[in-house]
Amino acid sequence: MPSDAYNAAVATIREQMQQANAGPPPDLETTRAGFEASYSSRPIPDGVSVTPVDAGGVSAEWVTPSVVEGNRAIIYLHGGGYVVGNLNTHRHVVSRLAVEAKARLLNVDYRLAPENPYPAALDDAMAAWQWHLANGGEAAHTAISGDSAGGGLTIALCMKLRDEGLEQPACAAPISPWTDLTFSGDSMTERAERDPMLSGGDALHGMVMAYAQSVDAADPYISPVFGKFEDLPPMMIQVGTEEVLYDDSTRVVEGIESASGSVEFRPWQDMMHVWHLLAGVASEAEEGIAELAAYISERT
Repeated sequence: MPSDAYNAAVATIREQMQQANAGPPPDLETTRAGFEASYSSRPIPDGVSVTPVDAGGVSAEWVTPSVVEGNRAIIYLHGGGYVVGNLNTHRHVVSRLAVEAKARLLNVDYRLAPENPYPAALDDAMAAWQWHLANGGEAAHTAISGDSAGGGLTIALCMKLRDEGLEQPACAAPISPWTDLTFSGDSMTERAERDPMLSGGDALHGMVMAYAQSVDAADPYISPVFGKFEDLPPMMIQVGTEEVLYDDSTRVVEGIESASGSVEFRPWQDMMHVWHLLAGVASEAEEGIAELAAYISERT
């Protein structure tokens, strides 16, 4: 049963969404500013340092806790439907992940659509990965993680690394990944009223138009659910049972299992899309991050 703090946060999110949907759709800059205002002011744990870096031409930052185990590292790709989100919006999440995993974490500020449509985000993720390996990072001690669009991007990056014969990470850990930008999963309609964060409405369709533009949204590097699942790194996928994107996770899990790959499926009962964003507010967010960190720590 969700905590009182979680329920209160969800009630606030529902109210905010209802207010937003009552009027004309906000423009993109207003949406970006609103998302940043909601999450960028959340505090990070004591003892964590944040250092801006140029990761192969990509804006990024090293998030480093006071204790790091060996050369363990995490490459993190934030969510936001490929159109919103930045280093600030997810710093409160990734800093906790870095602390729990005892890892340096590269928080990647990939280019956003519609100004920079596909394949910009994937190109930036690839550039950050290659920069990391060229600057002391070791694939065997590095995980790739991300939430929502960043979770889908995590899987797409692993597929691209495989397809190009490049080194893959020790493991991948997507959170609530958006893997089907064609919306073919049953949960898109079945859970539309249950997920307070995403409803599957016009906003998501607008994100697809902004990111994919003239490219078929069923392209596996855009929608990894349609890709090949052989020879991917070990993976753990977390998803909330209330998510419209629930089937985006289950179908990837089924694909990896059918390809005899290593995958752990972690559905969280009663949780919304990327409940980890409630870190510092609800215990469920902290617990989800701890589970993610434990998986990464065991494999890096």
